[in-house]
Amino acid sequence: MHPLSGAAARLSLLRCVLVSCLLVLSARAQTSPSSNADPGIKDASKFDAKRPLPRELETNVPDGFTLVTVGDCIISRPLFQYAAHDEAFRNIVEILRRGDVTYGNMETTIFDLRHFNGFPYPGPEDVTLVAPPAVAKDMAQMGFDIVSRANNHALDWGVEGMQETSHWLEEAGISYAGVGENLGLAQAAAYFESAKARVGLVSMASTFRPGTEALPALAAAPARPGINALTLKRSIIVSPQQMADVVRLRNALYPAEKDGNPPNELTLFGNKFVVGKSFGFAYAMDPIDLAGILRGIRQGKQHSDLLITSIHSHEPAGSTKPETKNDFDDVPADFLRDLAHQAIDSGADAFVTTGIHHLGPIEIYNGKPIFYGMGNFFWADIQEPMPANVYQQSQKTLADALAHPERATDADLNNLSNAGAFAGQPPFDAMIAESKFAHGKVVEVRLYPVDLGYGMKLTESGTPRLAGPDQSQRILKRLQEISRKYGTQIQIEGLVGVIRP
Repeated sequence: MHPLSGAAARLSLLRCVLVSCLLVLSARAQTSPSSNADPGIKDASKFDAKRPLPRELETNVPDGFTLVTVGDCIISRPLFQYAAHDEAFRNIVEILRRGDVTYGNMETTIFDLRHFNGFPYPGPEDVTLVAPPAVAKDMAQMGFDIVSRANNHALDWGVEGMQETSHWLEEAGISYAGVGENLGLAQAAAYFESAKARVGLVSMASTFRPGTEALPALAAAPARPGINALTLKRSIIVSPQQMADVVRLRNALYPAEKDGNPPNELTLFGNKFVVGKSFGFAYAMDPIDLAGILRGIRQGKQHSDLLITSIHSHEPAGSTKPETKNDFDDVPADFLRDLAHQAIDSGADAFVTTGIHHLGPIEIYNGKPIFYGMGNFFWADIQEPMPANVYQQSQKTLADALAHPERATDADLNNLSNAGAFAGQPPFDAMIAESKFAHGKVVEVRLYPVDLGYGMKLTESGTPRLAGPDQSQRILKRLQEISRKYGTQIQIEGLVGVIRP
């Protein structure tokens, strides 16, 4: 081959340089972080190309990894021993134990009453929930790995009760999130080290008793133990005619505040009324709380292979249907859907709502499941002891129902309370969700209907058992109906509902 002339040689060299540059740019485009892959990145060039930050938000579990999810665990005594002779309950335990990670919402306080140094703090028109230390190991035997604890019952027995619960869960080897000695600990993710992956959990509550939210230290004021709280500001949406009625009431009570123009917004009795198309509720999330929660989700995912995010929320969207009230609405509030999407965008692999004590719709967003209402899972109506002020605030109810209200027992009081707030079948319809992941996304969700024994004796009701054919069909058809508007198709295969995104 003849040697190249000087010009030809320079041209050939230039081509080689251009090709090399293109190859390098192509490689960097494939391996470097980009702002499109992670909206939190402002300048991708600031990070090591071999350690791109967006990779830390990837779901990193082996194909076939399963997350088992249940709802509120209001459990007051050990139950695992019944699996030996109760086949329907034993089948439940088998599902819990076969998950690579099994999650539930721990909605009770665990302590030994004989040696407890704390005190009861029931909320208004509510009861205190309590369980003995054996319950923690019992749940571990059933298969529970990680639980959320940010809820309105987390401090039923004060900070001492919260701390005792932490102790017994740690003794049993169950990880937990959502409570802490300060806000930073309450907002932080907890981790479960499974054989296949590291699983994180961020737990928060939008429904909570004032004074139970954790606080950070500020200047000379110390931090406060409590829950990871998402504070909401509620507005009541009313029609123009309803607003006119509110204005008339305001004018009758406070004539000095009259004005000639009908307002679009009005605050009365501490409630903010806003004119809209139809009656409902709107909630504004506190931006400081939200920022801390989303930061916890982002860091939780960066430090885990799969992240669960849960919220305990009673807030309804609002309904004009007479059969629905308070938190018994099948439509999640707008803030909840917005929050779920933000959580997944920040790294969550599953978003779980507990607290409404009945089943809600299911959505698949960007390949990740959102459960807008897991319902109950354990629903223990055996609750003792009941503090004196719970009896005091229920005096009229007891007097109206019992010939001798002075002889009322804890069981009498609990039954009357549930008859008013949790009447009928809905709190006793439950489910287990088994989500299977592959290639970083959910590829199948299996829904197992659960029967909590409505109408059974207190020693038998509230224990989860696989539902029979009729109840299973009713539960699954209801889930089909309420999930359809979220684009979720649920196939009924025998006694199991199946979602295949």
